[in-house]
Amino acid sequence: MASPDPVSAAYQALGRLAAAVRSLTAASVQLADAAAANAAAGEVERLVARLAPCLAEPALPRHPTPPPNEPVDLMPFDLVVGRLNPIAPPIAFSWEDGKSVGRVTFTRPYEGPPGCVHGGIIAAAFDQTLSVANLMAGAAGPTAQLTLRYRKPTPLGVPLRFEGWQTRVAGRRIHAAGRLLVGDLVTAEAEGIFVALAARRVLRMLEPDESAD
Repeated sequence: MASPDPVSAAYQALGRLAAAVRSLTAASVQLADAAAANAAAGEVERLVARLAPCLAEPALPRHPTPPPNEPVDLMPFDLVVGRLNPIAPPIAFSWEDGKSVGRVTFTRPYEGPPGCVHGGIIAAAFDQTLSVANLMAGAAGPTAQLTLRYRKPTPLGVPLRFEGWQTRVAGRRIHAAGRLLVGDLVTAEAEGIFVALAARRVLRMLEPDESAD
């Protein structure tokens, strides 16, 4: 019988931890009791101290090998879609009628104006929405330009739908567009330009350039 894969087991455990921290974050921005907040802070500080000896450097692989079938699983620690990143909502993506469709309900940690989603979070979500659209269309790469139009406030606590689609490819320049909907109401639109790169090049962008030696 094959022995358990330690990396897969760690990913599974980190997914559970990320979900718990996500819930803790949501609770922490709604606490109205000073005593409860101080007690919780003490517990979290003690927990962080216990975890300190367990931190690894280098950390776990940031991208699974071989690449998985689902685009979002390619980036488990991503700020927007990473289920192992407690900062991520995370947004769940599907591929529908030639579009990437991201579904999410933003909670209070993502608040900008009172009761509304922060515009920077919307921009980050659009960046990933258009990137997933490019990936599924077969031509993808890093963002060169992202332009947003905020048409209406986007409320917290309600189901949102991000849509993205590739509009054209001109040489190495990939053009994509998208929109954000609350029900049938469009609250924001986006256009992006991306630079086509092979997936292996994207994953190695931060590695040392051996040719420079």
